[in-house]
This record gives sequence, structure tokens and C-alpha cells, in this order.
Amino acid sequence: MTEEEADRLSYHNTNFGVLMVKAGDADGLVSGACHSTANTLRPGLQIVKAAPGIPLVSSCFFMVAPEG
Repeated sequence: MTEEEADRLSYHNTNFGVLMVKAGDADGLVSGACHSTANTLRPGLQIVKAAPGIPLVSSCFFMVAPEG
């Protein structure tokens, strides 16, 4: 990836949030309401990555309905 490409991607909300987590400026990222699962997980896998020796990752989906 070129420096210009990395700079361009850092302006995407999800990528920027993941970069904040990687830098220690945030503890986590909530995403997905306006993004697909793939576009939510991809930046985390590319930037933060799974822990060494961990071959699988997982996600969960929470939906809060107006009725509770």
C-alpha cells in the first residue's frame, strides 16, 4: 500500500476508528449500523489483526427494537 492510499483510507470512519484503537486512543469501536459486516471487520483484521496463534475471529450482532 502506498502512503497516499493509506492516507486516503484513514479518512474513512471505520478505518480511522480502528487506527485509534491500534494507537491506544480508544478502547473499542462500535460499527455496523451503516456498514456491512465485511466493511466493519476488514479494517480491524487489516490494522489490528488477530492475536498470534489465533486463526479465527468472531463477531456478534445486537439489535435494539423500539419496544425493547
